[in-house]
Amino acid sequence: MRLMTRTGIRNLVIMLALAGLVFVSQRSFLAVAVSINEIITVLFLVGLAVFAYQYFRANELAWFVIPSWQRKVIVLCAIGIAVLVLVGFPLLAPVITSLGVLALIAILAVVIIWIIRESRRFH
Repeated sequence: MRLMTRTGIRNLVIMLALAGLVFVSQRSFLAVAVSINEIITVLFLVGLAVFAYQYFRANELAWFVIPSWQRKVIVLCAIGIAVLVLVGFPLLAPVITSLGVLALIAILAVVIIWIIRESRRFH
């Protein structure tokens, strides 16, 4: 009776090799993972900026319905979200935790949504 087939031995060797590779070069994998995370974050922010630009370009008259000071608040909140996503976690997480940073991002997003919704209301 055979305990392991050739396929089982091959799979075991592959798993051990991968585990050894991770164990040996743990720091380089961490650097690669952090770099990929930063790239994805920047691409996400660029995507949001493109979406916002296209949305307000398609609804240009709706943008001008919003009072000037509220338009400035929208732009400042969007910049605040971008800054918090890029550097907020490393800078503020030790002070207010990651959930606090996420709460700040959510508050800024709610302010933007509220201003846009209020500008669309018929009084």
